[in-house]
Amino acid sequence: MIKIQPSVVTVFEGRSWLYNGYRLFKKEPSVWLVSLLAYWTAMFLFGLIPILGVILSLILSPGLAFGFISLGSALDNRRPTAPRIIISGFTGSKKSELLILGFFYLLFLALLVLLTSLINEKSIIDLLYITEDSIQSPEDNPQNKVSVGGLLISVLLYVPVQMLFWFAPQLVVWGDLRPLKAMFYSFFAVLLNWKGFVLYLFTWAIVLLFSSIAITICISIFKLNQTALILVLFPFSFVIMAIAQGSYYEITKTIFPDLLKKHHVD
Repeated sequence: MIKIQPSVVTVFEGRSWLYNGYRLFKKEPSVWLVSLLAYWTAMFLFGLIPILGVILSLILSPGLAFGFISLGSALDNRRPTAPRIIISGFTGSKKSELLILGFFYLLFLALLVLLTSLINEKSIIDLLYITEDSIQSPEDNPQNKVSVGGLLISVLLYVPVQMLFWFAPQLVVWGDLRPLKAMFYSFFAVLLNWKGFVLYLFTWAIVLLFSSIAITICISIFKLNQTALILVLFPFSFVIMAIAQGSYYEITKTIFPDLLKKHHVD
């Protein structure tokens, strides 16, 4: 039996994760894009159901995240792929554990919303609807005042939640760990490799910054209207999301190499 322990990688692996995610995207861009389109269509349909739709989408999130990891693994090992691979977590023997993991995810996010409500006197959902004018001119409506410090605290509170669930689906399905144990392993695997994750996020920030500058220049040069802008941003957003999903697999591959070996043996 292969022992599952997280590796501590060099800080520069954080930069490689993003590049390797792009490499995976290049192998089968159409599969990535169709899979993401199916995913977001499903999320949109869930969103049409008041309250229950949001709850269901959050519960299913860890299992669907595993589906994209499976897609990355299949492409990396030249195995046959199809968009339906993103629901592979729910068609295997670990579907119950993934749903339990989803309930934990829902619980943690509910607690996070409660905490942000206490800190900001607004929930995260309320903050999403704050307009630019309300930030620039809060004196016009006291209810629109935004605590930047409170918002920052909210983001920081979300970080440990992400740490708990970053590797948890893979550890549940491929590592045969119980949900709570998988969350424990995931949290400390991220913590042990925090330098790599900081560089990973910094690299993302640079990529998105230069992409934004390039798009702004294109808008200025070609005088793009709203429709043309949507036609540009829509495929660009999907490419970015596909690279992100591929990089999540690459992170798992480098930090839990034994987990991948066990998966391939099975």
